[in-house]
Amino acid sequence: MMLDSLRRSASGWVAKLLIGLLAVSFAVWGIADIFSGFGGNTLAQVGDEEIDGVAFERELRAEMDRFSQRLGQPVTLEQARRFGIDRAALSRLISVAALDGAAKDLGLAVGDDAVGQAILTDPNLQGGFGRFDRELFRQTLRANGVSEERFVEQRRKAMARDQLITSLSLGVAAPGALVKVVANYQEETRTAGYIILPPSLAGEIEDPDAETLQSFYEAGAAAFTLPETRDISFMVLEPEHITQTMTISEDDLREAYEQRRGDYDVPERREVQQVTFGTEDAAKEALEKLRSGTETETIVQGLGLTMEDVDLGNVSRGEMLSPELADAAFSIESGAWSEPVKGPLGWSVFHVGAISEAKPSTYEEVKDKLRQTLELEMAQEQIYDIQNSIEDARAGGEPLESIATRYNLNLRQISGVTQDGKTRKGDPVELPEALPELLETAYSNGAGEQIPPLATTEQGYYWVQVDAVTPAAVQPLDEVRDRVLTIWKQRERSTRLEALAEKLAARGNAGESFDKIAAELDRGVLTMPKIPRNAQNDTFSRTAVAKLFATPEGGFASGPVGLGESLLLMQVKKVHEPSLDKGSDKYAEIQNGVRDSIQTDILQSFVVGYQKELGVEVNTSLYEQMTATDSTR
Repeated sequence: MMLDSLRRSASGWVAKLLIGLLAVSFAVWGIADIFSGFGGNTLAQVGDEEIDGVAFERELRAEMDRFSQRLGQPVTLEQARRFGIDRAALSRLISVAALDGAAKDLGLAVGDDAVGQAILTDPNLQGGFGRFDRELFRQTLRANGVSEERFVEQRRKAMARDQLITSLSLGVAAPGALVKVVANYQEETRTAGYIILPPSLAGEIEDPDAETLQSFYEAGAAAFTLPETRDISFMVLEPEHITQTMTISEDDLREAYEQRRGDYDVPERREVQQVTFGTEDAAKEALEKLRSGTETETIVQGLGLTMEDVDLGNVSRGEMLSPELADAAFSIESGAWSEPVKGPLGWSVFHVGAISEAKPSTYEEVKDKLRQTLELEMAQEQIYDIQNSIEDARAGGEPLESIATRYNLNLRQISGVTQDGKTRKGDPVELPEALPELLETAYSNGAGEQIPPLATTEQGYYWVQVDAVTPAAVQPLDEVRDRVLTIWKQRERSTRLEALAEKLAARGNAGESFDKIAAELDRGVLTMPKIPRNAQNDTFSRTAVAKLFATPEGGFASGPVGLGESLLLMQVKKVHEPSLDKGSDKYAEIQNGVRDSIQTDILQSFVVGYQKELGVEVNTSLYEQMTATDSTR
């Protein structure tokens, strides 16, 4: 979730560990075993901690986005269910709720001062000047549908979780014996002798008889099937299509400027320091010291903060955390301290440095930008009415071609496009980026069906219709005979070569010398020194290296080359165990990795135990409703 990303600065490595909880928590709480029915918007409950539907929906979308990035293509809700992404999202939330419940049971709490400073210094909430941006804060809350009070409470819980996880990890050390085992596995290298077995060693491959070729063709029919394609048409209506026909008079433009000049005026800005306290008495006591000459840094250090933590920078009224705080900071002179004022995060006193006076705008400076803004606003108001008119025309049977002509819109056609956006030959089809779900919509509807309008990325609408569907079809053997024959011979050659490699490896493992085997093939044994476990190159593929590391010293194995159709016959000449200095950077890296793994295991065990102790319940009906797809309804 976006709010989870905002908590990263407070939780450090918490997020990374929570990701590791998914598999184990999913396996432990077992949805099918604990589902029960209850009403309301509560999707799940861990002890007294509730998980509502909104939180689950955000987490599910975030999980789907992460999965989409790994796949390189969007993931639908139906695919998410098939891959178990929906359950993974719920597992993550249940793990977090278990930690919240544990923190509450253990009496862990975070004060207003700490929460306030965490928010004010959160890089995710800072503007271009590296200072807290009140407007960005508001936008973030609006985008996530979260109130300020709830955000503060979520941040408080996140910081309490961090305290709990930090306490669980204190004193965890990586045993030297375990570090050595891991180091041996990661840093071990092997020297290999090898020869390359080219496909020519498989001999001449004769054409198969007609029956064999027919059977091979039928078994691999999918490889000779042309994918389904669709011919589609689409029409786009964007605000820019409407603004081109608009005219705004000079009088109207001047009137709009007078109404909106505050949007263009440069506001007064002040260099402000804000020091926040938990109580009014603490704020008054500090203010008395500050006015009597105590250095600000002394007071700030007493709160466990730095001067950077209290420096808001050069801010305007609108960038302050609340109107009350803005009034306090903007009502005093330069160099003065304000009286204590209560804000959302505690009691604050403000110090003002340099003041930049407000600078009013002029009509001539902003009229062009204002005209563009007004035209866009007017277009956005009219575009919905035009969209309704187009829908009325479609409902009356008017085709898109006629509608496009009447509204002077472009109707574009794309012929023979596959579901993955290519032609049957595999060439990419140029698709407009501003029309999300274009292909998905086209492939979710049949030819001639009337599809509702969809939103563009530019605040407009677009209509798509399926003109024709060309079903997937297996190409007749006569049309692809040469291709089928080529593939069959490649498979046969590969099978014979693998059989030869296995036979040669068996001879080597039975005691024959590698030099003798190589001489029979008119080859000399080559040497590759100190191959690491994760090596990969044109000669040694990952598969070949894996087989090499699964073979004892002196043993033989075979595997594919990194590039091409040849095979390798390999012998493990020597196993090189690492000898790492305990003071080396590499040893420290492995030691830290082992310690992190142990900390994760401890956290997983703790969360699983608390889930069992607190109890987990899931609202079956709401869960099914929120994850339902067309195929599951």
